[in-house]
Amino acid sequence: MAKKSEVKESSLLYQRLKAAMQDGIKVWFETRDKSYFGIPIGIDRDFVEVLILVPGSDDESSEYIFQRVTWVVRLASISAVAYPSEYWSADRLENLLAKSALNTES
Repeated sequence: MAKKSEVKESSLLYQRLKAAMQDGIKVWFETRDKSYFGIPIGIDRDFVEVLILVPGSDDESSEYIFQRVTWVVRLASISAVAYPSEYWSADRLENLLAKSALNTES
């Protein structure tokens, strides 16, 4: 009898994907075979549904045509997830790095 693989709703992966879905945030995640970058639009204990916008084909008359592709991915096959946690301007980043350097020198 095969062991059923599922991700518990309390797992960090599930929590981050659910939060991204609720906030409409794009995520990037890796599986063994493929990378995905899109907005989660559905999630349950076993799968996440991800909406991905793909540029239209070269033979389209307009350069602004996109196709919507939806992937349903098994949560248990995801090995890594990246998501934005905070945006910094270049000035703010430089200030934070300078403060960090001062703190380590003290």
